[in-house]
Formats: sequence, structure tokens, C-alpha cells
Amino acid sequence: MKYRQLDKITSIEPGVRITAERTLGADEEYLLDHFPRFPVMPGVMMLEALHQAAIWMIRTGDGFESALVTLKEVRGVKFGDFLSPGETLQINAEVVKTEGDLTTVKATAQKEGRTTVSARLVLQRRSCNDPERLKTDDDVRQRAKKQFDELFGSIDLIPAEAAS
Repeated sequence: MKYRQLDKITSIEPGVRITAERTLGADEEYLLDHFPRFPVMPGVMMLEALHQAAIWMIRTGDGFESALVTLKEVRGVKFGDFLSPGETLQINAEVVKTEGDLTTVKATAQKEGRTTVSARLVLQRRSCNDPERLKTDDDVRQRAKKQFDELFGSIDLIPAEAAS
């Protein structure tokens, strides 16, 4: 992931909800173009922060069983405020419903109590679709779990349905 949009997870209920933070640094390469005299985080990067939080929430909820969690649809996106270098996004995502391999998530990001972006995300849990003999799904799952542990530390993973 070239542009990691979460600095830390402040709370997580695997498969149910997540709260995370992202502080925009002044030295981020895309700020050179967006915009030289008024550097702000691009809206698509704020939306990506919501997406990444939702992915980690879903992955931890199924114990990293899903090889891929892809963004299928974004609904009702609203942008409310800019994020400038040094400011921190407070990101919240919560599962609204799950049907089969699709999960609908309500997600928002705020700074200082003001909403910067909100949206409903529809994510799909899926396989890599490579032949089983290649073990691509196993490799992707292991790499995702390792990345999560390196970025945010290890947590006890209890699937949401088992925790109820």
C-alpha cells in the first residue's frame, strides 16, 4: 500500500466498528501538486482513509479469512472541510449490514468536531481467483495479517458472530 492512510487504530471491535487516526504530514509527496500555496489532503485520499479503516475492520472480524476485501461501491459521499498539514482526522467506520460476501459500512472522518468526509461503502470479501495449487489466497491472508500486526500491533481476533 503506497499511501497508508491510517497512523493508528484507537479502538476496534472486529467486524463491527473501528476508530482510527490519520495526521497529515507537511512532507507528503502529493501535497506538492495539491496545492502548492494551499496544501490540503485530496478528497480521494480522505475517502481512502475511510476505505482502509473499513478493510481492517472487516479483515479482523473474519480472522483474516478473506484474501481480498475490495471496494465495490461508494454511496452518498459528502465532503465538508479541508485537512491541512498538521491536522488529524478522526475516522469512524461501522458495519450497517452484511449480506453474503458484501458488507455495507457507514464511515465518517472529522477534524476538531467538523466532518471532512462521510460515505457509505460497500465492500466485497473475495478470493484472488488463482488456482488453489498456487496458494495465492493463503499468501495474501498471511501478508495482510503480518502488515496489520506491524502497523497496529497484534489483537485477539474473535469473529463478530462468535463474540455475540
